[in-house]
Amino acid sequence: MSFYSIDTLYRQSDNWDIQWNEEHQYFTIDNYYENPDDILEHISSRQVPLWKYNEERETPNGVDYLDCRIVDKIGHPTRLYKNSMERLLNVCREKFHKHDYYYRDDIEINCFKTINITDNKLQHFPHIDGNFTDSNDIAVINMLVYLDKQEDGGTAVYENCWVPNMEHKGLLQPVEEMMDLSYIIPAKFNRCVLFTGNKMHGAYINDYSKYTNDWRYSQVIFFFPESCQNRQ
Repeated sequence: MSFYSIDTLYRQSDNWDIQWNEEHQYFTIDNYYENPDDILEHISSRQVPLWKYNEERETPNGVDYLDCRIVDKIGHPTRLYKNSMERLLNVCREKFHKHDYYYRDDIEINCFKTINITDNKLQHFPHIDGNFTDSNDIAVINMLVYLDKQEDGGTAVYENCWVPNMEHKGLLQPVEEMMDLSYIIPAKFNRCVLFTGNKMHGAYINDYSKYTNDWRYSQVIFFFPESCQNRQ
């Protein structure tokens, strides 16, 4: 059995390239991790459990595609870990909620691979995080880090609208038949993105053939404004 240090493996780079997209109101931070290849090797060597899976209910997960999640538990957050989160939150405060946030001390990585899906009209069914009616200054902040080298697609954001969640019928749906695509935040290896969760959004894949052998990996953290804590 081998061991590793969370602080060492997931150490932030000192050479962040931070960009703000004024039109669509999101940050990108390239060169986010110091050693992203080590992280990719670490998660690629893991067994991955199916995510949102119930054996008692018929589901295409495990049949048409694999939708999984890896969780690295942080039982005792160190000062280095807390400082790294505070560094990231200071970026959020430049444009979003100015005060304190709370978050779960876990490292969660979404893992996706296709089995039978090839038609890119089928996309991850979009969702919101937090409340649809939240203004940007009190909205949940989504942090994603793209951790695979295919660099295909990214995160799609759809025009302001609301449709009932259909994930129980399958993660992949003909989304653009139901709502209009607004823009895509491009995926790039070791890129962190920060955006408000009050917009309908979901993973977007242009070429499913890139994920028949390789996994699509993306880390996710949610930052909740402290003023919203009683609502969670």
